[in-house]
Amino acid sequence: MKTKHLLFLVLLFPLLSGCNDSDDVSKIFFGKTWKLRDIIEGDKSSDYWDGDEEAEAASRELMEQENNCTIKFSGTITGNTISGTISGRAINNAFSGTWNVDGESRTFSIPEITPNTDSDVLGQAFLYGLNHATSYSGDESNLYIYFKEGGKSKFLLLHIPK
Repeated sequence: MKTKHLLFLVLLFPLLSGCNDSDDVSKIFFGKTWKLRDIIEGDKSSDYWDGDEEAEAASRELMEQENNCTIKFSGTITGNTISGTISGRAINNAFSGTWNVDGESRTFSIPEITPNTDSDVLGQAFLYGLNHATSYSGDESNLYIYFKEGGKSKFLLLHIPK
């Protein structure tokens, strides 16, 4: 029950934070490595394992390893937009690509990422979310990257590891 309340607060945070019409995109995206905490659908974790708890536990254990499910952003700022390159690692594959963000409209896209596959279910879902990203919200400590999958709205919940 505590987990549901915590998840509710995490989901509520983007709605309550900030009154600016635009974000300081450089503070959000530059100078840090973002790590996947979870992939959320509605108010719960997405089930990419069809209820196979053992397979899910194995994927989540791999996700927790230091460099897995991470992403770094670099680029050039023009006004409140950034275009640049990304690099990171899913579970079994490192990846790189290009990205664009607009701090005013909060649109976010990754038009190119290679490779865009991973042999682990969670790694594949992470790459899918990045490849199909449409927008973001967050701050210097938490990043939410929104995407659609099978007609359902989902988001990647990323944080800065300690």
